Amino acid sequence: MTTRGRPKSFCPDRALENAMQLFWQRGYEAASLQDLQAATGLSKSSLYQTYPSKQAWFVAAFSLYVAQRRALLLEQLQASASPLAFIRERLLSVLEDGAPDGVPRGCMLVNVANEFSLSEPALVPVLQQATAGVCQIFEQALERAVASGELSNGNNLGARAAYLQCVMSGLRTQVKSAVSADSIRATVAVVMAGLDCA
Repeated sequence: MTTRGRPKSFCPDRALENAMQLFWQRGYEAASLQDLQAATGLSKSSLYQTYPSKQAWFVAAFSLYVAQRRALLLEQLQASASPLAFIRERLLSVLEDGAPDGVPRGCMLVNVANEFSLSEPALVPVLQQATAGVCQIFEQALERAVASGELSNGNNLGARAAYLQCVMSGLRTQVKSAVSADSIRATVAVVMAGLDCA
């Protein structure tokens, strides 16, 4: 791949990170080619030298988001002394979804699923991988909670993990719909209280 025409300071990782932030904030359709050029600092020809299309940039940016999010969740789980506290904190983290302009941007996974559903085949495996990854981390947390005695019911942990992933997605949508923080906290309290009854 030729690098002619790119800035001397061109860094593929930084360019992709900036593209991810752009798509996360605006979505795919609302982010123009000019926006992508401004975010990455690349010319039109250099953009296409790096990835062949806007769609390819988006898939790569979303894949980066998925990898970063999974790594962060695993790190947070490892650092938490209480698996249930980890779950509660992750659910409440939806209240911290604000962007620099103060408008909640939500979870990129939820945003992408809402914008594309199954209409974009290239994104389907990434969406499936991302959803499964979040569920797996929640399941690990539940397994640890059972092992440590925080939960007494060790049945259907996979289903409960999927439930938590659905709850988190729903909470993010509520935050973007301007549901109050008190309402979000009350919902999380109900969810946590019911975990041992599932």
